[in-house]
Amino acid sequence: MAYAAASDVGSLTRNLLGNLTDYSTTSCPTLAQVTAWLSSGCSVINSNVAALGFTPPIPTSSQAYELAVQVNALFAAWMAERSRTGAIVAANERTRADMLYKDYKALMDVLLGLDLSDVGVSVTTAGVYSYAGGISKADKSIDESDSDRVLPRFERDQFANPESGWGTRSSAS
Repeated sequence: MAYAAASDVGSLTRNLLGNLTDYSTTSCPTLAQVTAWLSSGCSVINSNVAALGFTPPIPTSSQAYELAVQVNALFAAWMAERSRTGAIVAANERTRADMLYKDYKALMDVLLGLDLSDVGVSVTTAGVYSYAGGISKADKSIDESDSDRVLPRFERDQFANPESGWGTRSSAS
């Protein structure tokens, strides 16, 4: 389910609607296309939110919800403008689609820069970060005593310049 509606996209792309008040089966692009772009934009938002360790979708009660609506609408508006952009565009020419894309990226960066747990988005219960292992002395000695452990392929200062006088070669483990 998309965060934004076709009417939100229509408010950003009045130039594409002409005399119509909203997207329909006869508009160009059609309502079905705009709905598909809204769904794709929602998927992009949810994928990024999940990659940060939060549970998508962003709930309507969250303070970040309205921002997600704007990001979703800008994504679909960008795609709608792209569908109507002429084929002949100079390399340095900036179209409305380019501007909508920049706006979309800027707001997406703002959304992903928030600590979403502070604005009502649930944190995923599964581990968000990979375990590196061996950070404490106890973990390191457990790892070293493991007889099935694969020994490291690299050593400290393996690629050091011996003429520089920096450091000495020693095992990384």
